[in-house]
Amino acid sequence: MPADRPPEDPGRFPEDSAEAMVSAFITLVTDVDRTPAYRARMEGSAGRPLPRSAISILFVLHRHGPLGVKEIADRLGVEQSTASRQIRPLEDQGLVVREGDPRDGRAVLLHLSEEGRETRELIRQVWLRDIATVWADWDPGDREQLGALLTRFRDSYQRLRDARGER
Repeated sequence: MPADRPPEDPGRFPEDSAEAMVSAFITLVTDVDRTPAYRARMEGSAGRPLPRSAISILFVLHRHGPLGVKEIADRLGVEQSTASRQIRPLEDQGLVVREGDPRDGRAVLLHLSEEGRETRELIRQVWLRDIATVWADWDPGDREQLGALLTRFRDSYQRLRDARGER
């Protein structure tokens, strides 16, 4: 099989292949926030209890906001009613604010409040400390190479998603 062609069954890469390693890395990164210990650390850093979906919503709004509930739901991969239920406690805590959409008086946009931005930054700092701990004994060139390769992977993956019409 040519190196530039994926196998017939993409899930059948050898366990020690680069593809399997990337898959394992993505699984680790996406699963870590589901553990009770991780959530407790995030809540501790934020100084408040956070609903399970809070971190994702705070980061989506920081990166892409202001957004309507439907856009948030699309970015989280959940139903609009689910996103609405997940957003409500963040509004109650003053982390997310609703405002009318200036383009459409009937629509509402959500954005981070100052407190929401501060909470997101506190959580981000925990992640950055974790990363610094993980690669504390790495050569600076290795760190730089990983950053460059992850950026290249992200950009290539985004081009694939764009070509497929995925958001």
